[in-house]
Formats: sequence, structure tokens, C-alpha cells
Amino acid sequence: MRKTELKVNEYQQKELPEDRIDVYYRKKTTEVKEILDFLRKHHQKLLGKVNDKKIIFSLQDVYYFESVDKKTFAYLDHDVIGLDVRLQDLEHAYFELGFIRVSKSTVLNIYKINTLKPEINMRVMALLDNGEKIQINRSYKAKFNSFLHTMSQGGFQNEADP
Repeated sequence: MRKTELKVNEYQQKELPEDRIDVYYRKKTTEVKEILDFLRKHHQKLLGKVNDKKIIFSLQDVYYFESVDKKTFAYLDHDVIGLDVRLQDLEHAYFELGFIRVSKSTVLNIYKINTLKPEINMRVMALLDNGEKIQINRSYKAKFNSFLHTMSQGGFQNEADP
């Protein structure tokens, strides 16, 4: 079987009223899903606080969200930013973009996972691209595995595709 390459065309049209990106595909593969998620995340901006300074940052830069002492934080590569949003609301808003709850207090960005390592007591350790380790608790493991499977099949919109 011959592997087909992803063909990319780029056109500049100065008379367009706005910039736009159209994606055409035969089947929503993992590669297509990752490109679409990247494009959606790239434009998602969040507002948070660091030392009483307001910070605007991109959703694609978030490794995970965590709730500590009823406060929510976004963990980026080298920054921790406070948010005025509940963890549950973040999970629901960004679920289809690769964010999944892995413990009572953590919502993880699956695109920042480098490796997964089984642990004792049916837990799994996620080693992130920045070197941090996040434990996937056993009560969230089945949903996490199902989520990974769905994402590897092209994502949630693909489930309705013939």
C-alpha cells in the first residue's frame, strides 16, 4: 500500500475581507486531527494573573490545569498562571481539543505527553515534554484510555463520519 503525502497549497489573495484557512480531507486521520486542533488551540487565548499582573496566553502552551486550595492554575513550560475559572469548566470547554481530567485536581493536555509509564496500583505516569510527571489516577484511567483511542482515530467529529 502506498502512503500518500499531505498536500499543502498556499495562496495569497489581497482582496479577501479576512484571512481564512480551509482544510479538505478524505478521512479525518490523526494527522488531520492534530492540525485542526493546533489551529483551534492557536487562536484560543486565556486571561490569567501572575503576581497581580494580567497575562494573556495561548491554550496551546498549557501543559495542564490544576486546582489547588480552590484556586485554578495553568501550567506552561516555565510559568504558572492563576485563573478565575473552575477546573470543571476548563475540562468541558477544551475536552475536544485534547484536555482530559486525569485526577480530581488535574486536567491534562494530551499533546504535551512525551511517554506513558505504567505504575503500581493500576496507575499510569505521564512524562510531559517539559520533564514534569503527572499521575493518571486509576479511577480516571479507563476514560483516559478511551479518550486516547478516540483521538488516535481522528477525534470526536470523526465518530459521525461514515
